Formats: sequence, structure tokens, C-alpha cells
Amino acid sequence: MELDKKDAAVINNAIQFWQESGKVTPELANELRGSYSLRNSNVDTITWYAFISAVSCGLLAFGALVIDEKWIELLRTKWGFSETVVGIGFSLVAVVFVILAKRRRIKYPTARASNETYTITIILSVAIAIAYWTRSFAYFDGNYARPLLIAAIAYFITAAYLNSQLLWTVMLLTIAGWWGAQTYFWTGGSYRFAGMNYPLNMTIFGLVIWSLSWVVDKINSLKSFTPVTYSIGLFLFLLAAWTLSIFGNYDDLDRWTAIRQGTLWYWAVGYTIVLGALTAYAFQTKNDVLRDMCLVFFLLNIYTRYFEYFWDRTNKGIFFAILAISFWFVGKKAEEWRNREKKLA
Repeated sequence: MELDKKDAAVINNAIQFWQESGKVTPELANELRGSYSLRNSNVDTITWYAFISAVSCGLLAFGALVIDEKWIELLRTKWGFSETVVGIGFSLVAVVFVILAKRRRIKYPTARASNETYTITIILSVAIAIAYWTRSFAYFDGNYARPLLIAAIAYFITAAYLNSQLLWTVMLLTIAGWWGAQTYFWTGGSYRFAGMNYPLNMTIFGLVIWSLSWVVDKINSLKSFTPVTYSIGLFLFLLAAWTLSIFGNYDDLDRWTAIRQGTLWYWAVGYTIVLGALTAYAFQTKNDVLRDMCLVFFLLNIYTRYFEYFWDRTNKGIFFAILAISFWFVGKKAEEWRNREKKLA
């Protein structure tokens, strides 16, 4: 049996523990160690980088040939295609790749990386198809929320059909874009919706998406999307709350720049308290995703506060020295924590 280096280390530690505790004999321990071998990690690395290169080149080619409207408009002018025809064409392309992706996932269920190549093509084809479909109808003119909502619905259906984590991620991000565009449209071009500016509005939206992960977990057909929904929702919530701690509930840039940043201290304190509480809860419940995300934003919060209150009063060399020491300290503590977890295991 071939194993990755990480999995092999876990199994070897388990065998060593069983041997030292007398649960298995030295002969059986040696036999167990000989039952597996290390997979060639160099081949895996080359395969992964080759896949990344292929996807990158594919995206560049797709962008150069398709997203470039001059190319599409040239074909439309030459052959007399309407925007509706272009929309139909890319809709058919998306359907074909959905069928191919489904067949490939059934035939090669473990080839996740190469299977996502079809997913990327589906994402781009659906986006272009919806863009041209909606442009062909004057009803959608000027309201970008509607095509984003249609795209989100299309990504939702396709993600559920293909069980694609990437499509689900794009769906959630599209929903975020739809909510921002929709609230902008509802307010008639204002940056304040229901008394909330965009940072506060998106903080609540991120909290809603994060909470929906518990709902998704209760639906058997969508249960596999629980981790990505949890992570994306948490990220959106923490990111929007971080911007809220900087801008407060101001919706006018000129008014915000005219005030001293110290007058918004309560937003910063509130954000710090939330991060501290979530981090403590993550360590208590051993929630790795919540812990790692909160620690990253906690560091970002500390450095943001420094830039706000002390950047003009501190020597820049001292600042970056403190930055280097803090990162070294975090890395050292993380390494100690990892070693302690290995010993306990």
C-alpha cells in the first residue's frame, strides 16, 4: 500500500506506540511497517504543478478568445449573430461540459484535480451565457443584481448535480456579489441600506452565510458542502467585520477621512472582543478552521490598529522589527503546539 509522507508518519507513530506499550510484538511491528511504502512525492508535485499550469493557460486562452468582446463582436458582425444567439451558444457549451464532467466524475471519482478543469470551463461558460442573455433583454439593463442572481441559481443547481466544491464556492461568492448589487439598486445608488453602510451590511450577510452552514448540514443531498459553506461564511464575516472596525458605519469617504481614527475605537474594541471570544471557543472545541481563521484575522487586527494609532509616531525600522519578532513568536508557538499534539497522539 502506498501512502503519503504525512500518512506514513502517523501510521509509523501508531505502530511504535503499540510496540512500546506491548500491544504488538517486535516481529509484528516490523511486519506492519513493511506492509506500506512511501508514494513518490516528486511525481505528485509535478502532477500538481502541471495541472496548475494547464488550468492557468486554459484560463488565459479562454480570456483571450472569449472574454475579449472585440473577438465576439467581430463574429457577430460577420455572421449577423445577435446577443441572444451568443447566449444560446455558450449555454449549450455549458450543458455539454456539465455532461462531460458528470461522466468523468463517475468514471474517475478520485481524480479530483483534473475533474475541476471541466468545472472551471462550466463556470466561465455560464457567466458569459448569462451576461449575453441578460444584455439581450432591456428589462435587465442597469440592474446587475438580476444576472448575478440568475448565475448564482445556475451555479447552485450545477454544484448540487456535480457535487462540486469549486462550483459551490463560486455560487456563494456570486450570492455575495448579488446582495451587494441588489442593496445598491434598492437604495437608488446610495451606499447605505437600512441604516447600514457596506461593511456593516456585508458583516451581517457573512454571518447569515456562516449560519447557513448548519442548515446545509441538515440536508443530506447538500451535506458535503457544509465545510466550504462554513469556511466561506466565516471568512466573509471576519473580512467584512475587519473593514467595519476601520470605517465604522460611515458611508461617505470625505466624512470618514475628516475624523480622527481614534473616534471609532468602539468598533475596533468590539471586533477584538469578537475575535478573542471566537478564538477561545475554537481552542475549547478544537475547531481547527475557526481557530486558524481567527488567529490570522487577530494578527491582521493588531497590525491594523498599529497603523491607525502609532504609524506616524513610531520609527519604521522598529515597527518591522516588531513585526518580524511577532511572526517568529507565532511560528515558534505553532511548532511547539504541533509537536505536543504529536506526542499526545
